[in-house]
Amino acid sequence: MFLQISRQSQKFCPEAIMFIQTLLMAALDKKQGSSEDSKLYRLMEIKALRPLLCLRGQVEKINSLDFLMLMDLPDDSPHFISDTFRAGVLFANIETLKGFVKSYEGFKSLPEIFLPISKLLGELLKQDYIPDELQVQIVDVNQLIEKKAQEYHLLRQPLRMRKPKIIRTEIPKFEENFVKGRDYDPDRERAQRKKLKKLLRQEAKGAARELRKDNYFLLEVKERDKAQLAEERAEKYGQAKAFLQEQEHAFKSGQLGSSKKRRR
Repeated sequence: MFLQISRQSQKFCPEAIMFIQTLLMAALDKKQGSSEDSKLYRLMEIKALRPLLCLRGQVEKINSLDFLMLMDLPDDSPHFISDTFRAGVLFANIETLKGFVKSYEGFKSLPEIFLPISKLLGELLKQDYIPDELQVQIVDVNQLIEKKAQEYHLLRQPLRMRKPKIIRTEIPKFEENFVKGRDYDPDRERAQRKKLKKLLRQEAKGAARELRKDNYFLLEVKERDKAQLAEERAEKYGQAKAFLQEQEHAFKSGQLGSSKKRRR
């Protein structure tokens, strides 16, 4: 599952490669280990790695690992120390290694990643009791690693000394009696065009500034007229309201005539 995720993301996972390398080292007999293996031990910070996967007898058939069955077994089950289990783990490890080699074949650092593992595979082939089926897988993966590494070695070019690029030096021009704002361009037509463009930009800015002033003035006049109209409307409304209140008061006080008829 992790191999499928790594294959899709195309990201290098050193932990997985280190785990595969650790399993291969666990399949080697310490007595036959080389000095390079001891360097790997120090690099991987493994001080007490035991040959847990080293085969001690002949294995007639390599069975694939059944993880559900393995999870149901107790920790002290004799199946975990059997050569059948060790051969199955090694076979699955070699298959996983082959998948990682194909997944990382686009990496330029492939020789540095897998050549140390290729040496471990060569040491593993020298071990006793390695089944024929497992030997075929080891040889296949080892040849694949060497082939890919050889291809990258042929593509690599040796380092070369390059001539330093000489930067051209320019002698700066200095004008005596320099006047700020004056154009010293020797091409008079180009200088005249630049002058006219500058004048055009200034005129455009001035026109835009005057238009903004006119807009502000018109807005102020409009606001003032609006306020004056609202004030006049409020004044007329107040006068009409006062007149109606006076009429109502006069009507109630009888100044405009009584509404009742006199009795004879």
